[in-house]
Amino acid sequence: MFAFRLCAHEGCNHYASTGSNFCLRHSQDQAALLAQARRQLLGPERLDDFCITSAVFDPMQIPQKKTIAGCNFAWCTFHRVDFSGVHLISSFFDFCMFDQCLFHDIDCRYTVFSGSKLVHCDFTGSFIVHSNFSGIDSLSSTFNSCDLYYSNFSSSFLKDTPFEDCNLKKTNFAFTDQRRVSFKYSNPEEIIRV
Repeated sequence: MFAFRLCAHEGCNHYASTGSNFCLRHSQDQAALLAQARRQLLGPERLDDFCITSAVFDPMQIPQKKTIAGCNFAWCTFHRVDFSGVHLISSFFDFCMFDQCLFHDIDCRYTVFSGSKLVHCDFTGSFIVHSNFSGIDSLSSTFNSCDLYYSNFSSSFLKDTPFEDCNLKKTNFAFTDQRRVSFKYSNPEEIIRV
């Protein structure tokens, strides 16, 4: 798991980026930290215990079968990033912005997306278990043909977001605002609604 070390800048409560005593915002060399993060994401090797918050990642394709484990990417923006085929394990993507990102056939376990905004994203065919999407805003995104066992979407705003042909056993949709959401060919009777 990434180091829970706070930024050395006085009064800052963000975590320090990997390889620095400061968070990205207070770093003297933001370009170097962003370049390091991009290299780590694009490299073929497993990415463990990495931390960078509030970064912006423009179009890139993360290598398929890459494992990202125990990492913190909270408050980051991902625009047209392709995560397809990636393994996400116990990582944090809370309060992120995902715009036009692909997550086809990901293997996602114990990962947090809480409070994030998903716009035109596609999770088709993914295995997403014990993961947290509570409080997300999902606009025109797709979760078709996913196994969402024991994942949490409570208190989320879901608009034009289909969950067709999914395993929804013990998936939590309590207190969600759903607009034009489809559960066709899924098992909505096994959803947790309270």
